[in-house]
Amino acid sequence: MQRGIKESAIQQFGRQAEAYSKGNIFVDGVHLSEVVRRSGVTRNDRVLDIATGSGFLALEFAKYAENVIGADLTRNMLLHAREKQKDSGLENIGFLLSDVESLPFADESFDIVSCRFAFHHFPDPVKALHEMKRVCKTRSRIVLVDGVSSEDREKSLSHNRIEKLRDPSHVRIYMLSEMEHMFNNIGADITNITHWDIPQDFDDWMKRAGTGEKETMIIKGLMRESMEGDSTGLRVNLANGRLRFTYDTVILIAEI
Repeated sequence: MQRGIKESAIQQFGRQAEAYSKGNIFVDGVHLSEVVRRSGVTRNDRVLDIATGSGFLALEFAKYAENVIGADLTRNMLLHAREKQKDSGLENIGFLLSDVESLPFADESFDIVSCRFAFHHFPDPVKALHEMKRVCKTRSRIVLVDGVSSEDREKSLSHNRIEKLRDPSHVRIYMLSEMEHMFNNIGADITNITHWDIPQDFDDWMKRAGTGEKETMIIKGLMRESMEGDSTGLRVNLANGRLRFTYDTVILIAEI
């Protein structure tokens, strides 16, 4: 099962690497700088950014840290990251192909381990968190950024049904309470949670994932139906004839 999910993720992000490297949810410079600011990074820090994708967060960290490594499971995404590195002129950063569940680093190697908009793709998120903790130094930090679903179970299930239809590599967008429970399980102390609303345009969202026409029509119908009573928790609305919605995301900081 886990192997199938990972293969699906590699196929999805390999196929759509170009689209994901330009998606508004990833390239938002204000959001990137806020994540880095809240991390408390210093010039002496070594940073690992897992599931780095096109390297946006890793490159932002590299402006402030001593050394940064971006790791990802998808080769095509890393090719985009390396191109962005060349354009940036930053030399204190490298990228490698790696699975978050089996990181090729010694215990206590990093001051900060980060993950942005990828946690919902992990087949075993607790195992991933344990591995992130393993490579963190004592009194270091994990920085997790991702969407959260409604604390209403039915709304959460409806939301995730749509996400899975859009992208088969999707596993689950968790409730915040579920995330908190996972961090408690690994013995991490959550010190700060910042909510950040991210508006989305439906058509752009579909295009980024390369969703098929049939699935797109099904999802559009489900999204429209959800407007009455907000049955997905996504606050779906129509603006100038275009279907729009809002992701509730969090910047979560935890100390090890």
